[in-house]
Amino acid sequence: MIKSLSVVLLFLVATTFANAQSMKLTPNDFVDAADESKNYIVLNFAGKSQSDLYKAVLKFVNSHYNNPEKVATKIEDEQIVIDAMEQKATAWGRGNALDFFYKITMDFKDGRLRFAPNYKYLENYKGIEYPLVKKSNLWVKTALFNTDGKVRREAAKQELEKFINNYIRAITNSINTSKSNDNW
Repeated sequence: MIKSLSVVLLFLVATTFANAQSMKLTPNDFVDAADESKNYIVLNFAGKSQSDLYKAVLKFVNSHYNNPEKVATKIEDEQIVIDAMEQKATAWGRGNALDFFYKITMDFKDGRLRFAPNYKYLENYKGIEYPLVKKSNLWVKTALFNTDGKVRREAAKQELEKFINNYIRAITNSINTSKSNDNW
């Protein structure tokens, strides 16, 4: 009995991880890790209406941001666009923590959410911006990728990917645990 239960649990965990979608950062912005031709992923929520998904994400945005009205633009039941900044999201060398300015567009249909993040720029404490791609000279490297597509700071790239993928997991968990009629 325990052995068969273990097999079922292992299968469920493997299925969950196999279906987990993630994004990766390239010189062309964030793309679907499984299909780099797409700059978005589609998250499936069987049985959730377009309106339910919209409301669940709106609840997430309202609880996640200090001033949601300043970072979110909405088209009722169709789209939410987040234009925000994550403080000290990554480092660029020793002691140079950079803020990450990003934009996330979420579109809704019955049972589906289209999630499309965009890298805007990184910024240091002096206000210097680090775009996604830029040609630089020998001493100054102020972009995540060079014009040949080579990543300049692999650790920074990984931290930004981790941020976006954690965001996807958080919003997915929020939708899955959201209830339209809380009896409290």
